[in-house]
Amino acid sequence: MKFEIIDYFTYKKINYDSVFDDFHNNSYRIYGKLVEGGSYAKIAWSSDLLQPQFLKIFPKIYAIGIDQNFAIYDFKKKHRLMCLDLMFLFCEMIMYNKKIFVATELEVFVIDIQQYKVVHTISLSDTYNKIEINCGKVEIHCMDNTFIKYHISNN
Repeated sequence: MKFEIIDYFTYKKINYDSVFDDFHNNSYRIYGKLVEGGSYAKIAWSSDLLQPQFLKIFPKIYAIGIDQNFAIYDFKKKHRLMCLDLMFLFCEMIMYNKKIFVATELEVFVIDIQQYKVVHTISLSDTYNKIEINCGKVEIHCMDNTFIKYHISNN
């Protein structure tokens, strides 16, 4: 997938599907165009210090996160499969055993990539630090040196 920064006027002019909902448009300051093969989408976010993160789930299907936005977008069907308006700032995402772990500052969402829905929400005791995979368990570490072990079932 290719990602290109564009200006506001180009963003408004191009007739592409938007990855995130546009109801926060007044706070958006950065705009982009996504290209996957012959398919296009547009993206907007507010932080000028960060770039969106992309995670390829399947051919032509990507998870995308930035600021308080997370979405899974299908470039073949040219539409969103799911979209989350996050309560806290997006930090990172990893995929493990048919699940995506979407980490925000104070919680982690576990998303099933076969159903494209949140199957679990993990509240954190302190600010998120990192996620590690260790012996079939996902370890979610916080800044206060605590961590949570999340076991993934094979269903």
